[in-house]
Amino acid sequence: MKTPRQTLAVILIAGTSCLAQTPHAAFPIGRQGQVLDVDNTGVVTVADRESNQVVMLTVDLKQAREIGGYGWGNDQFDQPSGLWARNGIDVFVADYGNHRIQRFDRTLNYISTLSTRSSDNPEERFGYPTDVAVSRFGDLYIVDSENSRVLKVGAQNVVGGIIGGMDAGRGRLIRPTRVGVGPEDRVCVLDGSRVVIFDAFGNFVSMLAEGVFHDPSVLYADALGLIVVDGGMVYGFDSHERPACVVTADSLLGDNRHGPIFSLAVNRGRCYCLTSGEIRIVPDPRFAPPAGLDKEGKSQ
Repeated sequence: MKTPRQTLAVILIAGTSCLAQTPHAAFPIGRQGQVLDVDNTGVVTVADRESNQVVMLTVDLKQAREIGGYGWGNDQFDQPSGLWARNGIDVFVADYGNHRIQRFDRTLNYISTLSTRSSDNPEERFGYPTDVAVSRFGDLYIVDSENSRVLKVGAQNVVGGIIGGMDAGRGRLIRPTRVGVGPEDRVCVLDGSRVVIFDAFGNFVSMLAEGVFHDPSVLYADALGLIVVDGGMVYGFDSHERPACVVTADSLLGDNRHGPIFSLAVNRGRCYCLTSGEIRIVPDPRFAPPAGLDKEGKSQ
């Protein structure tokens, strides 16, 4: 069943021109339950938990490919809840209800499936994955929400470690939802009201801005730093995990007509924000706060 056509507004804030003139998409963009990622060429991929679809958009945000629908086949999903698509080669989807990670190529052709829930080894099992990230070395980090931990999976789909498990001390995870690979290959996990930082081997390192966040819903991490969305606030951190900016979502987006930020990703200094009804492209807030504000979000 085809979805109604919908206008997709794409605006670049801070004085530069529009990137696209209201391109159309048959897929409804910008609603709760959607997540996006952007590859190194500017291609955007969106996963929709409600419709069980994954959609790829061109660099000018026109719909290029759509796969999915409810089911357990190779091109089907049951509440896809997370994805990673940054290298321009692979797309990994956390297929929540099917307890698996699906891998596709850069045009969404099916490649393989990783599923360990039926394994005899409890150290290998994961269920209800909510997110997936890939390191520069090709390791997968999977949020195993069923067991409140993150699994590291290496070559030949071998589980290489458990992150945030029972023996992690202060780093023990309680309600992990998002994962990203940040500066120095550190593993950054959104866990309830905390962002917990581990090294690449799964050792607890620190809490990011401990005590600052209340109900964070979005975590983005790359080699340049992190971005956390907590309610109507956007927090940026540099490559040393030091505060770089604090701005309101309205200031970042340019006005208050767009509702919450459901998901975001960064490519080459541009921050792609999935909001209510659209994707808005703004400067990376870690390096270019909105005009008229300093890095602490105060008027200049």
